[in-house]
Amino acid sequence: MKKIKVGQIGKGGFGKKILSKLENIDNVSVEWVYGSQDKWWESDVDLDWVIIASPNEFHYEQAKHYLQKGVNVFCEKPGTLAIHSLLELISLSQLKDVCFYIDDVLVYEDILPINDFVYKKWGGLSANIIDRMAYHHFYLTHDMIGESDGIPSNINVITNDLRHKIFEIEFDDLKFTYEYDFGWFDNSRTPLPKVHTITPRFSGDALETMLIRVLHKDVDFESNHRRSIFATRLSGHVKTELYGKCAVVGGGIYGVTVATKLKESGYDVVLYESDGQILNRASGINQYRLHRGYHYPRSSETIESCKTNEDSFIKYYNQSIVNGDIKHYYSIASEESLVTAQQYLTTLDDAGLDWEIVDTLPNCDLTIEVEEKLYDPNKLRMLCRQRLYGNGVDVRLNGKVNKITGYNHVVYSTYSSLNDFTDEKQDYQFELCEKPILKLPKKYKGKSIVIMDGPFMCFDPYSDTDYHLAGNVVHAIHASNIGEKPKIPAVYEEYLDKGIVKKPKYTNIDRFIESAKKFFPEIEKSEHIGSMYTIRTVLPHKDETDERPTIVTKQNDDYVLFSSKVGNCVSAASSVIDMIKR
Repeated sequence: MKKIKVGQIGKGGFGKKILSKLENIDNVSVEWVYGSQDKWWESDVDLDWVIIASPNEFHYEQAKHYLQKGVNVFCEKPGTLAIHSLLELISLSQLKDVCFYIDDVLVYEDILPINDFVYKKWGGLSANIIDRMAYHHFYLTHDMIGESDGIPSNINVITNDLRHKIFEIEFDDLKFTYEYDFGWFDNSRTPLPKVHTITPRFSGDALETMLIRVLHKDVDFESNHRRSIFATRLSGHVKTELYGKCAVVGGGIYGVTVATKLKESGYDVVLYESDGQILNRASGINQYRLHRGYHYPRSSETIESCKTNEDSFIKYYNQSIVNGDIKHYYSIASEESLVTAQQYLTTLDDAGLDWEIVDTLPNCDLTIEVEEKLYDPNKLRMLCRQRLYGNGVDVRLNGKVNKITGYNHVVYSTYSSLNDFTDEKQDYQFELCEKPILKLPKKYKGKSIVIMDGPFMCFDPYSDTDYHLAGNVVHAIHASNIGEKPKIPAVYEEYLDKGIVKKPKYTNIDRFIESAKKFFPEIEKSEHIGSMYTIRTVLPHKDETDERPTIVTKQNDDYVLFSSKVGNCVSAASSVIDMIKR
């Protein structure tokens, strides 16, 4: 019998269970297994099936990737977190003439009364109870009521505590009760009187039997799709009732991450962005370097936050990380540096940051090679779009909004325009920055170099091109003010947040090059491709430490997020959600 070649994404608890069952199937060959943060998209192995057992938020983009390639997909439930993205995947599988199957609970038979679902489960509260547990029972509900589109006639929420939820769902004259408790591990709580137990309809291992049948295409795919559509659509209605509606204002990387994380936590989310696309301003125009802390030797707090939060960004946005052999260097200038070479190394050692001394650049007392990463802004934007769409966030672009009402929770993450929405105004330091794109001499290819710590230069590889992005502490800033709003000289309006502007009239490129010549031999041979312009916002009067904090505050019933380094965005989103839950 021909071997069925299988790849799998997911190495967690359920992923390991699946692998153990696959090993028992004679004609199945597991070609590769990737974790959700591994580079699964780079595999070029011909496959018959891909099994997706990753976290729910990744299902859509992973399933779509392989369906588009003409590979059959088995996906752990729920297939997606939004009905429209599930329907898209089903349509795509039909277009490509491949199979798409969502893990089905109907190999089980309910032994409780048909209208009574009770479940007690160990575990934390990182995921919403609907996707974590109730989704299973919605499958069973589907078969009890017959064919349905998953739109209930009524939902009645009885108990809606963080750890304990009871709700009723009505379909015409049928009523179903669902109760879920995450608090039974708490000795202060009285355990639920009964537990919903399920038993296989047949002898043998249910999961293994399902995998054998699915991989051999011996199942009713259309019936599976109907049940999945029902459960996903019903889940959306229930989650809106249990968790409420949230608005996020600001489509930068912080706002987008908050919006997707809120959606994953069960909330119905609308994202407002005044621009025509997401990540079009400061989030899309910066150095694209994931700082691990090497850049901030005068602020131990900033070092720690960068170091601590980097991994969460890489895990969540791994597909945006730039591939290739890029070497990262930091140098201490011999003159004008705010820290000495020894002070710098001592700070890194105290912070637990690794380094290796290499050949010193001209006019520098120290050059070290370190481990850091760059991200591709275009890939990050594409991934954010997928994540928003796949998880069902309602994205509204090109609309100037005022202070928003009518939601259970509102999060403002608008960076340079926070004062437009908050009652508690405060001063920020606004800087109109230029980011030149250069084609450097070949000797700098694949090198990221930062001169520390003072009025100096840095060069970072730009995306997947042969270009570099230049930074300069002094010459990058064309205008600066401290106040409630940025003051932008009129001549820069046509440049601001417009991407790469070729041959800009107002540029400091000559000053960039002149400042770099003493450290970077042959840099004057560089070609200026163009420059990008945006507003950078920092807290005022932080020149002594260069501190870059991320701040989340609650103002009345709203949440205000002042963002800092890109790599901190996932951690910041988690902080916002924790505050909302409390």
